[in-house]
Amino acid sequence: MATWKLEENIQRDMEKAQEHVELYGGHVLKAPNRYELRTGIVIAARFADKLRRTAFAVFGGILPKEEIVRATSELNRKIYEKLVSMGVGKLDIIRITVETAVEGNRLTFSEPKIEWFLPYAEVQKRLEECEKKMTDIRQKIESLLEELP
Repeated sequence: MATWKLEENIQRDMEKAQEHVELYGGHVLKAPNRYELRTGIVIAARFADKLRRTAFAVFGGILPKEEIVRATSELNRKIYEKLVSMGVGKLDIIRITVETAVEGNRLTFSEPKIEWFLPYAEVQKRLEECEKKMTDIRQKIESLLEELP
């Protein structure tokens, strides 16, 4: 029969809580008036809704709703441009983390961290393409070295 150990159960619960935050989003209080917002894993097309809802959940009782809408719309525009430049598709899976500060009645965001989850087959395909390019470059370098006196 397994014995119940408080320390092990607390550690397991802390690990599960961290896993839940990473998967499903939410926020972490980093310091007074400094937060980290997380979307959790979402389809790229839905990131803006998730960020806005998370911001309302965290700051709804602290800041006017107009400020939350203003700040999140600016952040969403920045993230959208970054996603487009990265080549992320609408149905791709991403996770966004951004540090946030409340200064007076203003909400400010730092540079967002975007994690892009690719299927294994896509990673394998890109790896094979890179290996082929490296082989081609190596052959060109070797042929150039042979031409040197």
